[in-house]
Amino acid sequence: MNELEKILKNKKINYSKLIKYGFKKVEDNYIYEKILLNKFNCIIDINNDKVTSKIIDLKTSEEYLPFNIPFITGEYVGLIRNEYQKVLMDIVEKCCDEEVFRNKQTLEVINYVNDKYQEKLEFLWKDEDKCAVFRHQNPKKWYGVVMSISGEKLGVKDKKEIEIIVLKIEPLVLEQLVDNDKYFRGYHMNKKHWLTIILDGRIPLSKVLQFVNNSYNITK
Repeated sequence: MNELEKILKNKKINYSKLIKYGFKKVEDNYIYEKILLNKFNCIIDINNDKVTSKIIDLKTSEEYLPFNIPFITGEYVGLIRNEYQKVLMDIVEKCCDEEVFRNKQTLEVINYVNDKYQEKLEFLWKDEDKCAVFRHQNPKKWYGVVMSISGEKLGVKDKKEIEIIVLKIEPLVLEQLVDNDKYFRGYHMNKKHWLTIILDGRIPLSKVLQFVNNSYNITK
């Protein structure tokens, strides 16, 4: 994974923000140019979520390749890489949205909470980018945990990555629901008070949202 791919990991490009930032749309391409150190032109080109970049030496009008070759070191090339990275990081911060979760139902739940409670997923752990929480603004109590995990961690036959939500629920209701197929006891949470739901569409969205609202209310 190169530096550009690392910076863009789990990011979704917001094209309306690109135009506001200063990108110019040329046919299907979004192009941004930035002068670095008064000697180089940094060109960022985005087409259908694919991002490419190059640095042009203003004096020779030729592409400056050393900055993108890891084993080439030195103070000067390091300075150029640093300026280039600043440009990328600023674009990511101002023109990209988080995109860790991809399942349709997961995104519907996230959008519902954003609209109803004006609260967004919070990624609390820098080394764990596939786990985020919904929590009340005050006090900071959790009412939902959204995760992407291997199916085998829940004990299902399919070992591929699945997306789940963990919600607080009344113990008696929990006991009636758990079937170890669609409903599971709380993953990494108290197993008497938290319910895990696989967000794969088998449980209707309206039902999932009922559980979300219930968890919100009983934790508040």
